[in-house]
Amino acid sequence: MAGFYILYPFLDVLLIAVILTYLVRPAKEKIKLKNETISTLLAEIAVLVPLLLFLTFTLIFLVNALVAQQAFKDILSQFQTIENTLLAITDRALQFLGIGETRLAEESLQLMTEKIEVLTQNITMTVVDWTFRLPYLVARLFLAAFLSFYLVRDGKGIKEALIKLAPSSNREKVAKLIAACDAVIYGVVVGYLSKAIITGFISVVVFYFLGIGNPVLMGVIVAAFDFVPLIGPWTVFLGLFLWYALQGELVYALQVFLICYVIISLIPELYIRPKVSGTISHVHPMVMLIGILGGIMTMGAIGVLAGPLILGVIVVTIKSYFLDMRIEREDIIDRILFSISQKIGRRKERPQKQEKPEKEPPDHTESEEETCE
Repeated sequence: MAGFYILYPFLDVLLIAVILTYLVRPAKEKIKLKNETISTLLAEIAVLVPLLLFLTFTLIFLVNALVAQQAFKDILSQFQTIENTLLAITDRALQFLGIGETRLAEESLQLMTEKIEVLTQNITMTVVDWTFRLPYLVARLFLAAFLSFYLVRDGKGIKEALIKLAPSSNREKVAKLIAACDAVIYGVVVGYLSKAIITGFISVVVFYFLGIGNPVLMGVIVAAFDFVPLIGPWTVFLGLFLWYALQGELVYALQVFLICYVIISLIPELYIRPKVSGTISHVHPMVMLIGILGGIMTMGAIGVLAGPLILGVIVVTIKSYFLDMRIEREDIIDRILFSISQKIGRRKERPQKQEKPEKEPPDHTESEEETCE
């Protein structure tokens, strides 16, 4: 318990390190070098540097877009627009009901004003808090990358050490248990990655029909933010809501936020991620769904990863250790990449076959003349 109490503040760092480990490990296996440190370092650079550059350029693009529209200068001063819009709607509703400028109307308007002021203050404090926490989050991401380096380099040694710790009679069961836990972690990571990619495609379609500018670019941003557990796609939806609300289009802002949250975030979260993770890790999708929902309720944003991992490990422990079932990881990503490379190779071979000249049929005229003679 004491060890868990010490590690709990770094739970998000450990989980992100595990995700990075499963992203870097396939690249490390492709690098055939005797020096494990150099091969691991090259794999880390090959995977994490493009990912970091992509996230950095995405954030820079968002900041430049907001600065170009003077959003940062007007965001605090124009919060009054939301208040005035809601107050105008309330005033019209009261006049339609025949209440007019009565005491009830004044009290309702005053109460609405107080609630809106509290709401705007909370949103402002949240934005400011996240701004000051950004260096702290970046430091934790670097710590996760540092830990993933050791997990990738020393993964086999850690596995062998855990097997040796068990009694000789139970080492085979412990090896099966480690393989089953590896399948669960791999399934959760692949489910997380696939959900982010599918969310990006869905968001492009939704943004196009909602009339939001640059739907492809916005879809890429949503996919990138969905891959980061500490940010998530809801930040993009909140930014769109604030943007349209500050322009006085409060009803449209609410429609955009609700449609985007339900179609882009909620439905894939409840179906795609549990389905993919459960299929790969040999755990029922319902268990994964309960893990996701329970993890969010108990641990917050990082519970999206921690919840299904904990429940999945419990399930495969029962299956592999107590029921003596063999659960192994299926390399879905390698299988997909192999099938794609095969299709590309076949397409390249087809034009070459068509370019080859057809063989001319043998000339039998001479042989026929000889036979006639």
